[in-house]
Amino acid sequence: MTRLGRLPRRAWAVAVPVCVLGTAVVLGLARPWDHPAARNGEVRVEQATLRSGQVVFVLVNHSAETARVAQVIFNDAFVDFRQSQPALRPGDADRITVAYPWIRGESYEVELMTSTGATVDFDLEEAEPGTRSESA
Repeated sequence: MTRLGRLPRRAWAVAVPVCVLGTAVVLGLARPWDHPAARNGEVRVEQATLRSGQVVFVLVNHSAETARVAQVIFNDAFVDFRQSQPALRPGDADRITVAYPWIRGESYEVELMTSTGATVDFDLEEAEPGTRSESA
């Protein structure tokens, strides 16, 4: 076999492992599976826990921007709330505690309004004490 005939095989033998190694390095550094913004790019309620006289929401920021909850609305009425941190950085979670005399078996439409005017909607169907997770 001539020298020119072996060159493509050698090129492939070197190029394929280099490409595989390069891809592995890029994926290892970028870690797209571990980046919260890659999931859905929004701020959303991941969990709601109903306790006597209050509802606790776990809000997670899957966006690339910092978010801040400015108002909480239950069935078109503004309600008082406390939050565990003033701003929600990308990838962070925040606990929003709402003092609200919810009634067992009733349904509630909840909106968490951010400082930009965007809303995060969550429906509480047939309220019962306990924790509910938002389906993905």
